Amino acid sequence: MIRNLIGVFGVVLVMMLGLTAYHAASVNSMAEQPVPFFHWEDTTGTSTVTDAIQARSFLPVRKRRINFGYTESAHWFRFRLVADSLPVELSFEIRNHTIDRLELFEQKNGRIISLGKTGSRLPFARRPSPTKTFVYLLTLAAGQSADYYLRLDKRHENLATELTLWQTSDFEDKEQREYFLWGIFAGVAGLVVLLAFLFYAATRDPVYGCFGLYILALTLRQFADTGLGFQYLWPGLPALNQPDALTQAIWLYVPAMLQFQQYFLDLRTESRPVFWATQLLKSGFWSLFVGLMVCQVLGLTESYAGANRLIRLIHTVMLTGIYPVFIAVIVVGLRSSDVVKRVYAVGVGIQLTGQVFVVAQNLMSSRSGGVFFVDAYLILLVNFFIDLVVFSYLLAYRYRQSLDEERRLQLSLAQTQQHTNEAIIDVLEFERQQVGSLLRTNVTGRLTDTRALLSGLAPAPLLTEAVDLIGKTDAGLDQILRDSLPPDLIQKGLPTA
Repeated sequence: MIRNLIGVFGVVLVMMLGLTAYHAASVNSMAEQPVPFFHWEDTTGTSTVTDAIQARSFLPVRKRRINFGYTESAHWFRFRLVADSLPVELSFEIRNHTIDRLELFEQKNGRIISLGKTGSRLPFARRPSPTKTFVYLLTLAAGQSADYYLRLDKRHENLATELTLWQTSDFEDKEQREYFLWGIFAGVAGLVVLLAFLFYAATRDPVYGCFGLYILALTLRQFADTGLGFQYLWPGLPALNQPDALTQAIWLYVPAMLQFQQYFLDLRTESRPVFWATQLLKSGFWSLFVGLMVCQVLGLTESYAGANRLIRLIHTVMLTGIYPVFIAVIVVGLRSSDVVKRVYAVGVGIQLTGQVFVVAQNLMSSRSGGVFFVDAYLILLVNFFIDLVVFSYLLAYRYRQSLDEERRLQLSLAQTQQHTNEAIIDVLEFERQQVGSLLRTNVTGRLTDTRALLSGLAPAPLLTEAVDLIGKTDAGLDQILRDSLPPDLIQKGLPTA
């Protein structure tokens, strides 16, 4: 059964990877609209759209992906669309679902209108299109032209974004495939969580329960990192996005991972110092998670100006402290005599390498013009599949071992019971022999003496009957001592005999 489940799981993963590759190739073949963008930095953060229209400081945007690093300014972008002989219908996508506030203005026919104000600090229902990123639908009739002004506000944080104009049909096709892939991802993760809890119910081994909670927390972390969490899990609670939903998702998933490592590697026995280090970090992350949730619900993260910087400082310190602990956990696993634990340690090492790469990229991207090699969530998605494939196989292997051990224990118990029964039979046989010896020595001898004594007396009917009865009793007793029943008992039954 376990082998079949792992086989089905592997087929699903291969199919998902194939669909992902097909989707990536299809997106690359889609032509983006060659519309030039211009940028203006509003250092005051208070300029209106009228000020932006009158501004003469717009500079051309030369990179597809724009990274301002840490910023204390609002940023404006301008572009122009012209519909010649055919009407135009485009989807304007602003990537980075963590932008606090943004608003798009349209200047057409001498009028300025807002196409919608949205952002991570506003309810999801305020979005102009129900997608995980920010998307505006732009339409122009034939012969029309319009200027568009986009205001991005993510002050006192790192700001990076990517502006793309898609043909609406291409964008919808792209989004449908992406959501289909994320649906498969959620289904696979849900299947692993369900199997983990089923294994826990069958074995009562806390490793499986902790693994299920860990995968659940890791899935939540992926959803928070891609914007799907805000879209489907907490659309009416934008306070949870302040400063970033990813922060509390990490503060939730790290304790789950540490809890799993404690049970899987048996850190309490294998290495007490590492166990107490993980215990301290686990308690710290749990406390921070609960404290942050309380502050978000009370609105303290929104009203306190320095909340973002303080939370990010705490986040940086905690993550810096966890890497030495992870390295120590890897060392404990590699030193184990259990091959399953050694393989797990290798998997954690690969994950840690990916995490270090993400941290290095984040440090570079915190500066204006910093380099992006790849989206962080893609690296973490690879780590996630390492978790699903490697760790699920290891837990399935552990489950098979537990079943084999249970069978060995049952066989050992049956053998022990058999030996116990044989010993009881031997004791009973020894006692029977002792009783038989006593009967032969005492009762049989006395019956023989009594019969000899009565036989020497003068004959009489009652005396003869008594001698015959003593003879029958002696013969019946002899039958019992040879494990046979007396003839009268066989022929007449117990009451009559």
